[in-house]
Amino acid sequence: MSSVTSSIASRWASWWLRTLFWCASRAPWVARACKPLAVRLAWATSGSVRHATGANARRLRGAQVSRRETRRYARGVIGRFYDAVLEIGTARATSPHTHAIQPESVEGREPYREARQAGRGAVLVTAHVGSFESAIGTLRTIENHVHVVFQRDEHELFETLRSRQRSRLGVREAPVDDGLATWMSLRDALERDEVVLMQGDRCMPGQRGVEVPFLGGHLRVPTGPARLARLTGSPVIPVFAIGEPGGGYRVVLTDPIVPGDHPHHSNQPDPIIPIIAERIEHVVREHPEQWLCLHPVLVEDRHDSEVS
Repeated sequence: MSSVTSSIASRWASWWLRTLFWCASRAPWVARACKPLAVRLAWATSGSVRHATGANARRLRGAQVSRRETRRYARGVIGRFYDAVLEIGTARATSPHTHAIQPESVEGREPYREARQAGRGAVLVTAHVGSFESAIGTLRTIENHVHVVFQRDEHELFETLRSRQRSRLGVREAPVDDGLATWMSLRDALERDEVVLMQGDRCMPGQRGVEVPFLGGHLRVPTGPARLARLTGSPVIPVFAIGEPGGGYRVVLTDPIVPGDHPHHSNQPDPIIPIIAERIEHVVREHPEQWLCLHPVLVEDRHDSEVS
């Protein structure tokens, strides 16, 4: 792709996202009505989206996946992304209590409670699967103090909407952009028996990462969750909010990963990290269209994209 074409594509994508964020916050009914058209346009006009979702579809559905299946998969992912933005945008007009929609079910509640009785906090690791913001709302109904690790978005309006929503829910934001100060504050929070929620399926700029086997290739994931757990003795608990057909969602709390049960030798990768990746991969395989990735996620596919 030439630099000129790449620049045009980037500007178009930026305009499309700004428009969506504005509509979601100012005229959500318009955004809802335009969803079918917007999803089709995103697929039809963005070569980068087609390339990325094509690469991801081949990983999820096999190398021989048809163009029709790829298009269906891509539109599903775009639609879910669209819904996630709407969820954040429409929250500005609701109270914290009305926005914290109750999940249809919560799986793994008892092991979670047992792990929390140790009084060492918990590192909750999730992925860009399903409804991340709904998961935060659910956690606030069972935890008094939740810290969300994130990277500030380049789109100011989206960042404002997201930050406002989390403030209304009583969630404390921990931006990785702030470097060491953020990690020190997270360590202190865990030592106070509080909860830290982190994404585990992609490395943000500035984060340390390691490559792990994933979907027949390799995914670069952050080492932060394992490092925090080792530092504080906190259990790592992968958690996911899976969208249901009727519009609701269910929360899945997987079995706690206790650092002491998985010894780490300094000259070897931390064994906690591939366990987290396996949990994420399992959920992604079961709900591929809910994995909100509009870029080539595997290391090998990213390299192919750079070469082409």
